[in-house]
Amino acid sequence: MPGIFSLMLHSHIPYCRKSGVWPAGEEWLFEAMNETYIPLLKTLRSLYYDGIRPRTMIGMVPILMEQLADEYMLDRFCEYMEDKIRRARDDLDRFGFDPARQKVARYWLKRFENNYSAFVSDFHRDILGTLKWLQDEYVIEVVTSAATHGFLPLLEQDSAVFAQIRIGIDTYRRYFGRSPRGFWLPECAYRPEQFSDRDKRMRKGIDEWLSGEGIEYFFIESAGISQATFVKNLYQEARPTLFRGYKLPSGVCVFGRNEATGKQVWSPDTGYPGDPYYLEFHQKDPESGLHYTRVTGHDTKQVYDPEKASQRVKEHARHFAGLLVDIIDHAGTGVSEPVIVAPYDCELFGHWWHEGVEWLEYVYRRLAAEDTLALRSLSEYLDQHRDDLSTITMEPSTWGLNSDYTVWLNPEHGWIWPYINSCSVKMEEVLSRGSPSDERGERIMRQLARELLLMQGSDWPFLLFTTQAKEYANKRFHNHHQRFQKLIWAAVDLGDHERLSEKELERMEDVDCPWQDIDYNLFSRRKQQIKDKSSGSAEDISND
Repeated sequence: MPGIFSLMLHSHIPYCRKSGVWPAGEEWLFEAMNETYIPLLKTLRSLYYDGIRPRTMIGMVPILMEQLADEYMLDRFCEYMEDKIRRARDDLDRFGFDPARQKVARYWLKRFENNYSAFVSDFHRDILGTLKWLQDEYVIEVVTSAATHGFLPLLEQDSAVFAQIRIGIDTYRRYFGRSPRGFWLPECAYRPEQFSDRDKRMRKGIDEWLSGEGIEYFFIESAGISQATFVKNLYQEARPTLFRGYKLPSGVCVFGRNEATGKQVWSPDTGYPGDPYYLEFHQKDPESGLHYTRVTGHDTKQVYDPEKASQRVKEHARHFAGLLVDIIDHAGTGVSEPVIVAPYDCELFGHWWHEGVEWLEYVYRRLAAEDTLALRSLSEYLDQHRDDLSTITMEPSTWGLNSDYTVWLNPEHGWIWPYINSCSVKMEEVLSRGSPSDERGERIMRQLARELLLMQGSDWPFLLFTTQAKEYANKRFHNHHQRFQKLIWAAVDLGDHERLSEKELERMEDVDCPWQDIDYNLFSRRKQQIKDKSSGSAEDISND
C-alpha cells in the first residue's frame, strides 16, 4: 500500500536578547544555531544538489525569526563560534597525552570551523533567507506559529489570541514573501468553541481564528484525534484514525501526531538518542565545556568515538525507514493513501541528540529510494485529498503531560495567568481611548505590545513546571510584567512625561525590540459573540 511520510520540525527559542547568556539566555539560541539550524541547512542543501527534495515542514516561531534577523544576535553568535573554535584548539594541546580525547577535540575543531564558515560564506549570516530559498526551490515547506509561542487556550481575551496569530502570520509574510498554509499551535494546545461563564458569551475555537486568517491546517496530539467526534463520516469509520487528515467545521484541517514514530525518537528508554555510542549530552569537560563522552551506561562514561556513532546512525536510519513501511502496511485497508505525521522539536536533532541531523539525512536518502512511501508536506496532501476528508469536532488537548493543560496551568504556577490576562484587559482599555498624538506616545504603545507578547510566551510556565530554569523563568516573566506596568502607567496619561523617563523607555526598547513596526492596534478589543446557552442562537456585538 503506498503511503506518505510528513515530517515536521518545530523550531523555537524564547526571546533572550540581552537577558542572560549562560546557563540560561543568549546561548540557547547560539547552541541551536550551531548544533541544529546550520547543520540542518547544510544537509538540506546537499540533498537538493543530489536531486532529493525531502518536503519536510520546518516550523519557525516568529519570535525566533526576529532573533535570527537581529544583527546584534548575529554578531554575538560570531563571537560565540570564535570562542568555540578557540576552546577546541586549546583542548587539542591540552589532550596531547590522551589520543582518544584529542581525536574528539579535532572532531570539534573541524565541525565548529565548518559550521562557522557555512554560516558566513554559504548562508551570508542569513538563516531565514536560506530557508526561504529552500522553500522557493520546493525542498521544504516553512510553517508559522503564534508570535511568541503563547499558550492560546489560556488567553482569556480574544484580542490576545488574535494578535498572537495575526502577528505570527504577518511576520512569516515579511520574511518568506508569501502567506503560510500551515500553523503550529504552541504546545499543540487546542481549545474548541467554548461558552464563557465569566462573560456569558460563546468564544471562538482556536481553529476558527486560524480559519479567519487563511490558515489551511495545523497539528494536534494523537489524543486530540482519537477522542474526536465525527460530524461527517465519509468512510463509516468506528473512530478517527491518525492515518488521515480531518476537517473541522471551521474549514481548517487537522493532523494528529503518529505515536509509534514519536516514541521511537523521543522515548528516553527505547528511543535512538539513548544509544550507548551516541554523544552524552549531560556531561561536559570542566575546563572547555566541550563534550567528550558517550552515553555508555548509567554508572560509567567512555570517550566518544564519532566514527562508531556514525555507524549506529546508519543502522537507526535503516530501522526507522523499515518502521515507516511497516506502519503503512498495517494502516488498514480502508485508507487508500495513509499519511504518517511525525512532528518533533527541531532542536532535538543536533542539540539534544548530537547525531540527529546526520540521522535525518540518512532517513531522507533511504526514503527517496523507497517505492512504497513518498516524502510529502501536508499542503501537498491537502491539494490531493482536501475533498476526501471527513469532518470532526475535538476536545481540548496538548502534547504535554496527560495531553491536557497540566504543565501550563497547575497550583504551583497558576498565578501567572491572572497577570497575563489582566494585562490584556488593560491594553484593550488604553487602546479604546484613541491613538497617541506624537511619536513618543507611539513608541510607548509599541513597547507595550512587545512586553505583552513576551509575557504571554508559553516558555515561562513550562520552565516553572519542569524547574529546568525556574529562577530564570520567574525573573523573565516578572521583568516583562513590570515593564508593562510602567508603560501602561505612562500610556494612561501620555502628556505626563514624568511617568516614564526617556532613558527608561530607551532601555526597554534596547532590550526588548522585536517587531520594530509592530501594529499595537491588533490588541484592541475584538467583537464578541453573545450566545443564549439554552437556545444556541448567537449574535455578534461590539464591545467598543
